[in-house]
Amino acid sequence: MNKGGHTGGTWESGSTWRSGATKTIRVPVALEAKIMEYARAMDSGIDVSHVNTGDLILKAIDRYIEYKRLNYHPNQNSKQLDTSTRAWDELRKFQKLVQENPQTLGIYDTCE
Repeated sequence: MNKGGHTGGTWESGSTWRSGATKTIRVPVALEAKIMEYARAMDSGIDVSHVNTGDLILKAIDRYIEYKRLNYHPNQNSKQLDTSTRAWDELRKFQKLVQENPQTLGIYDTCE
């Protein structure tokens, strides 16, 4: 009979939070998703205090491209990541839309 506590089946992977130790807090259920989104963004190193949503998305796209660049494995066709290829077309279109007309996507300043 299991009486709780640490057992052989308890995971040892630890927390997925980069900022260290965590604690349980009480928040209104209606705000839970937004608070978790804000906390995850802050934990990932994105400063969300005075940034609008469009800037946040553009920064995430830049980080994604840099991630792909750092994890790129050269092949016989290319020695480095080329984001001007057709495979990157949709991301570039999305990036341009966020830069030039974010309202089309329903993206507004976070201080609405």
